[in-house]
Amino acid sequence: MNSEAIRVWGVGTSRTMRAHWMLAELGIEYETRAILPRTEGMNDPVFKELNQRGKVPVFQQADLVIGESGAIVFYLADRYRERHLLAPERGTSERAVFDDLCLFTLMELDAPLYVIRRHGGLPDVYGESEVAVESAGKYFLRQVEVMDRRLADGRPFLLGESFSGADLLLATCLAWAQIVELTLTPRLEDFQARISTREAFKRAMAVNFPPGAARLVPGTGRADSKA
Repeated sequence: MNSEAIRVWGVGTSRTMRAHWMLAELGIEYETRAILPRTEGMNDPVFKELNQRGKVPVFQQADLVIGESGAIVFYLADRYRERHLLAPERGTSERAVFDDLCLFTLMELDAPLYVIRRHGGLPDVYGESEVAVESAGKYFLRQVEVMDRRLADGRPFLLGESFSGADLLLATCLAWAQIVELTLTPRLEDFQARISTREAFKRAMAVNFPPGAARLVPGTGRADSKA
């Protein structure tokens, strides 16, 4: 790979969607290695050497390897800000708010959704627990009210009038919540519907969920490999 070429490993999940969506928003061409979690593709020797965590997505650019979806969003927003402003400038109060919203989303919204995924959708791997799934769902709904209230003043996006990486992270969590049949507020449903009309979102969806890719079965968190 040359110093600017980008490769993204992983498709088929809300977390891999973040990398593909950011690159689509920025209009950057890149290579996709369409491997799915817990499939034979994860045994690719190049992938295993790059990423000992055994997780996707993995972002690769020359010697840089990033294995956390939030970190990929931050890096791309800063590295290519001249293409499309998706995050405020570092060191500003606006950036502090952006970081706060992003980290809240990853810690308080993404995390309980993954509990549902582990104990509702992957019981053979992590053990089945209806209590954990129910508790995580209730926790998510309490925490996502914070985002609902932030949009209550009529702003179209979390930071105001402009779409940012914070909206992208929230939207991927809201989509995940809908898959596992958690009921969103009307305001968050409207936000999600508007975000989903973005052309970059549509392009990223086509890459992240190619024909034959596994999808989560609504209400269960289980993957349907035939979807």
